[in-house]
Amino acid sequence: MFKTVLIPVDVTIPEETQKILATAKGLSACWGSELHVATIVPDVGMAIVGSHFDKGFEEENRHRAHDELDAALAEAGIKAETHVMSGTVYDRVIALANKLDADLIVFGASRPELKDYLLGSNAARLVRHSNRSVLVLRD
Repeated sequence: MFKTVLIPVDVTIPEETQKILATAKGLSACWGSELHVATIVPDVGMAIVGSHFDKGFEEENRHRAHDELDAALAEAGIKAETHVMSGTVYDRVIALANKLDADLIVFGASRPELKDYLLGSNAARLVRHSNRSVLVLRD
């Protein structure tokens, strides 16, 4: 049913990452899907902000995230292509889904905070702005 499935996770929340990976693994097993797992690390943004970080901070942060993503996949027993990107979560996920021609994005949503009601969550933005099918997993 879904040939290519994109699973964005936040490796800084290991318990949530494992729940999302386990669910995606179970769903995609019957479809024989090609899995892509991504994590997005924030960039330091404007030069005034970036000047407060060490020169190799962003690169080191991406390498650390890649190692954590590989460890999470090993723990979940999933074989997938990994993607580590910098930027805004929903923008990067939508761009990667389009690049991969993903049929489905499996995304975890946490309990909304007050700012989510005012600004919207990443899950809400993905659902609204992606032209791909999006499955939002709740706790």
